[in-house]
Amino acid sequence: MLYYASSLSDYQLKATDGELGKVKELYFDDKQWVLRYFGVDTRKWLPGKKVLLSPRSLQTVDDENRVIELSSDKETVRNSPSLDETSPLTREYEMNLTRYYGWAPYWTGGFLWGREDVPLVGAVTNSEQAIDIQENREETLAEELTHNLREIDELIEKFTVHASDGKIGSINDVLLDGESWKLRYLVVKNSQDFSWKYSLLSPDWTQSVDWVDYNLYLDVTRETVKNGPGIEEKQEISRGTEQDLHTAYGKQTYWNY
Repeated sequence: MLYYASSLSDYQLKATDGELGKVKELYFDDKQWVLRYFGVDTRKWLPGKKVLLSPRSLQTVDDENRVIELSSDKETVRNSPSLDETSPLTREYEMNLTRYYGWAPYWTGGFLWGREDVPLVGAVTNSEQAIDIQENREETLAEELTHNLREIDELIEKFTVHASDGKIGSINDVLLDGESWKLRYLVVKNSQDFSWKYSLLSPDWTQSVDWVDYNLYLDVTRETVKNGPGIEEKQEISRGTEQDLHTAYGKQTYWNY
């Protein structure tokens, strides 16, 4: 299932023994375009502390009641590595958080989630992975030079999207894959002369990103997007709609990789 990032702020995060708070922030990595952490609004019971939870912590997502059920209890979350609300997210902090929860590190293994393309719930599954966290310390810190964690709101509030031959529009939302938590589509609010109000464009088609001036350039032409498939309102996106998108833009479908 694909989720609009804007809709996730309505979801309540629930520990095994009670509610934690609603989803406050969504952090993704700017190389693989994958959601890495949910930020939790814990002002009622942990004021001043930034609480981050990986999709590896998720047990189930109850869409009817808008509840995300977690594998940890409230005390485990309370005692997790501390980070002030105003502090940046560093790889050192990620490593400490990963060790604390026993998550397999997503930054080793070559796939979206380390040795898998989906965030398997639970602890490190073997001693080899546990050793990776220690032995790859220098390697992972070096990766900090090329990898950044960013808030999805940074995309939604600031970015202009360009085709190879002109401006398309601005990012209004993001569609997330509820299985891998990859950012599948940028929901781009088009210029007035386009056929549709919104176009769905994959960040995997990115040619370059200017994180300073907030411009994103895609490997598509403006004319193709202008006359291609799109949506008038934010709606559930079917696999058939996705197929039409990829066919129109001449792109390989991600589910056939």
